[in-house]
Amino acid sequence: MVEHTTIPRRPLARVPFGLLLVLLTIATARSVTCFEVPAGIGSYAGPDRETATIDGVVGLDHAQNRESLESDAETLVDVLDPNPDDRQHPHRPGLTPPYRPPSAGHPHPDVEQIDDGSQPPAFDASSLFHHHFNSFFNTPLETSFFGGAGGLPGFGFFDTQANRPWWKGDNVCTEREEKEEDLNSDDNEEVSVNEGTGASSNFGFHGFSTFNLNVQSCAEKQHKYICTSIKNINGRKRTEKITRQCCHGFGRPRNGPPNAHCQKLELFPMEETVDRLGAKEFLRTLKKSGLEATLDNEVTLFVVPDKAYSAFAEQMWENNLVAYDPMARAKRAIDFASMTARDVILAHTVNGTYHIEDVSNEQLLQTDLPGANIRINIYPRGPPASMMGLSHGEHPYRYTANCAPLVKLNRVSDRGIVHVVDRVLVPARSTLMDIVETREDMTLMRTFLEMTGLDRLLREQGDDKHFTVFAPNDDAFLKLDKDIRRKLKAGNGCAMNILKNHILDITFCSLAAVNGVKTSTYNMLNERLEFEYAMVGKTHVPTESEVAELPDEGKKTQRIRINGLAAIEESDVVASNGVLHVIDTVLPTDSGMPISNTLASHNLTVFKQLITDAGMEDEFDGLSNRTFFVPTDEAFEQTETGRYWIRQLKEHPENLRGNAALKEFLEYHVAEPLIKTCALEETSVPTKAGRTLRVNLYTTNPVFKTVMNRATVNCARLVHFDEETCGSVVHEIDKVLDVPNMNLMEALSSNPEYSMFLRLVSLTNLTELLASPEAGLTLLVPKNDVFLEVNAWYQETLQQQDELERIIRAHVLPNVICCTGIVPSEWPFVRTTETVGGQQLKLNRNRRPQVQNAGITKCDIVAQNGIIHEINDVINVQPQRTDAAGANGGHPFEGFGSITRPLTFWFK
Repeated sequence: MVEHTTIPRRPLARVPFGLLLVLLTIATARSVTCFEVPAGIGSYAGPDRETATIDGVVGLDHAQNRESLESDAETLVDVLDPNPDDRQHPHRPGLTPPYRPPSAGHPHPDVEQIDDGSQPPAFDASSLFHHHFNSFFNTPLETSFFGGAGGLPGFGFFDTQANRPWWKGDNVCTEREEKEEDLNSDDNEEVSVNEGTGASSNFGFHGFSTFNLNVQSCAEKQHKYICTSIKNINGRKRTEKITRQCCHGFGRPRNGPPNAHCQKLELFPMEETVDRLGAKEFLRTLKKSGLEATLDNEVTLFVVPDKAYSAFAEQMWENNLVAYDPMARAKRAIDFASMTARDVILAHTVNGTYHIEDVSNEQLLQTDLPGANIRINIYPRGPPASMMGLSHGEHPYRYTANCAPLVKLNRVSDRGIVHVVDRVLVPARSTLMDIVETREDMTLMRTFLEMTGLDRLLREQGDDKHFTVFAPNDDAFLKLDKDIRRKLKAGNGCAMNILKNHILDITFCSLAAVNGVKTSTYNMLNERLEFEYAMVGKTHVPTESEVAELPDEGKKTQRIRINGLAAIEESDVVASNGVLHVIDTVLPTDSGMPISNTLASHNLTVFKQLITDAGMEDEFDGLSNRTFFVPTDEAFEQTETGRYWIRQLKEHPENLRGNAALKEFLEYHVAEPLIKTCALEETSVPTKAGRTLRVNLYTTNPVFKTVMNRATVNCARLVHFDEETCGSVVHEIDKVLDVPNMNLMEALSSNPEYSMFLRLVSLTNLTELLASPEAGLTLLVPKNDVFLEVNAWYQETLQQQDELERIIRAHVLPNVICCTGIVPSEWPFVRTTETVGGQQLKLNRNRRPQVQNAGITKCDIVAQNGIIHEINDVINVQPQRTDAAGANGGHPFEGFGSITRPLTFWFK
């Protein structure tokens, strides 16, 4: 059952009897029980999709994803099988299995049983209608006229005892917890009414400040029903938690109907329970260690089957104290010299009883061995029954203790609970960094971790500290190109990103990977990692000793591969703050490659060749916290400056090394600091060349004008973006960036074709504005031939100072509007912009960009303090009206669709 909020119901007796009979008829006609498949990790989307996704938090970190968990008894076919999924039976996660009545041989799942491999009973449909009908009427049947002596006789499905919730039935024990605190404390923010934000809101009440609210939520698990209520009593918050569960010695059948009541269990003493589970060697060691009294206490034991325990004992005490791992058979970086048999047992003993459903993902259980904890992790199973042949009784999730799979769960004895793990739990006292430091095959990994400061992260310990390290060994780093290794050892941002590509902030045990499908999660760079089993290695005939040690080993080794590239050579090296896996290949990532590699991988060949021929490759590769605006190869071919540098590459490459003009050109495309598109804003950013670049944002949406989805830098549009490199980011642009050497006034003066417009400007008081370094203007300039067509008007205007002032101000915009920011604009979504004179100009785009009545014939001439657009007509604006309607003449769409400053920025 998922967590829900209790809502008051209308009494059933108030429903008209005729309507009630109709409802009964509808309920009876429905013969299929509807189940809800909970969303979340491990969800299945059909036979064509074989991917079990672990979203950020591997193995269901949220309690609500585990509230439908049921007791389970998984059969241990072979305790040394490296992939338990090969022997599991499918069950669609979230579906309640059909009811199977308890048999004489299986009195209850919480009582230890010996699995005999028999097939499950035939599907029993007798409970379907009962379940559906009970859901329809729910608990009001208890108090309605159907439930008492005045009910309708002869209808078995109206029996109140059968329809009463199990947690209101017999053999249920109740625990109550209460907490009272001041409403003004910082943690009292659970409830708000109408989301009010201040005193001005009509219903802006927070918490319980005004109304006496009573909020109640209930959650049902397999063996518990927990209700939490929050009340306001005289200005104080009272939290009351009531837990109802089957009393000790009673339990609910695992595969029974959803409302199955607590039944008497046939419990055995703890010693007998452990013995019947096939852990005789574990039990013998416990007794020899003088810990027999432990069996009389309420404890949780993680016991080990005889075969696995004997193998471990032989390795530990007879083979130089080496920890046994059936997959890797490698020495662990853990010192067993001071451990005794008693310590091993204590490391498997936890005070208190813990049903597996009550333990959350990443929870640490403190054992009786000081300094040794057991970390519980939860993982999805993968595909459902139709693909893997799983039985209806299987658990929807898989559990590990210190990465060892739990193969039998929740075996209740007369005093405590027993779980079976498939191998001995090695006490994890060393941190991940301690393990790396003690391994002789990880000298390079240790060096990079210390150089980047990530060693401090891997030393952190605590309940909320859990990491997974896919650690390349020295051979893996030596397989890298020597040039890349040299750049990594330089200590720049490459090493940091490469290492983060191998680290998760969750515990990912090898059990998380499901055989036959792909399992995915995300690393600390938020990049996706995919895991799948594959046959790796050369054909190998095992020796006699290998056959004796692992009789099931084949000629090839089945290992987990990451992103189809790296294989896990040694898995599940458990630390106090996570787990380490040894891999044979460094996982590549664009964000961990130098800028020269990133340019090559994205086919930005011209810019890369210019860097190389200029002798600046090492310098650029060493940069960090930078933003590279890199023109595409097509951009170089479409501009005069770009074609010039292409010719130099082809004809005179020897002249490019040390070329000052090229150096300035390249460095002008490098800004500081690192700016991703999510952080872009309209501003000027400094470049490595000592000049600034102007960033502008625009919207192409006619309705949501404040949602920016187009960006430019010096009017060059970003066409691909957020391509990460070593501590930096690359944005591809559609134009080369010329270094502007003049302001707007100087640009007008330098072009003879602008002389007639310049004469008009010089007669106004705008020359100082156009020369201002921080102006940020857009200048609309008609060329001389436009004025010559209306020469009489031009000469007349020269004599009218007021009219001249109005006309020139209509050609100056107070912000930068690049041509890429002018998009089609039709009524009623008309885009306008305001001039420095206060006039509104219409913006539109047909075959070319248009401003009012003029078309733009040449776009984006970049100056130091703005841009120039050449236009083919004089901007025609009428004198502003100054009547009572105001400056805009009472226009009904005042400012509608105007180019405004952005509020948010989303890319298409």
